[in-house]
Amino acid sequence: MKAVISRFIMVLGAFIMVLGALFFIGILFSREFRLELGQIVESVLFFLSPYPFHVVILIMSILTGIYSNLIQKFTIDYKRMKEIQKILREYQKEYIEATKQNNKFKLKQLEQKKNEIQQIQSEMMSMQFKPMFYTFVVTIPIFAWLWEKASASYELVTGATNYGNLTSELPEVFLQTLKPELYTVVAPFAGQIHVVTPVLIFPWWLFWYLLCSITFGQIIKKVLRVGV
Repeated sequence: MKAVISRFIMVLGAFIMVLGALFFIGILFSREFRLELGQIVESVLFFLSPYPFHVVILIMSILTGIYSNLIQKFTIDYKRMKEIQKILREYQKEYIEATKQNNKFKLKQLEQKKNEIQQIQSEMMSMQFKPMFYTFVVTIPIFAWLWEKASASYELVTGATNYGNLTSELPEVFLQTLKPELYTVVAPFAGQIHVVTPVLIFPWWLFWYLLCSITFGQIIKKVLRVGV
């Protein structure tokens, strides 16, 4: 029974990783996929529509921060990762010293260990990438939803079609939730702006999402003791 459960968990994990990869590819290369994904999330998170958009982003960044840190906590063997990092540091240090001293005997020994080191590097990369694809399953649909709401709201307010005339493709019930006052913010040095107004190189809403995600992500990481 234990073996069956273990096998099921392994298959489920592989499925989630593949799904995360498909979401990543889909959102990059398919506008239709991005629109459909956003509408699916809207059908689940519709109760957040009456709130200001910057508050919605704040809530989403906290939720995704909790989710992604829990994924990291339970999928990464941090003890093993520290062991790998120590091995790689020592190997690199020895290689640099042997190169400086032109110690051909030592370099030959290190060269013989190269395949082993490459396998260890691959193991570490696998440990790092696995949780990333798990988090994609949640973060990418939420990102598509936020992008869709912000962009469609901008089109409704300005009449511009910078984002491909979204208002003609989205259902009326979706558009009715995009009240203009919910998608404007007062930004330092800029006054009242729409959430898609560029700040540095990002739309304001994306800048705010990144800021909230990084800030709360670090707080949640410490609270959950991720990596300890």
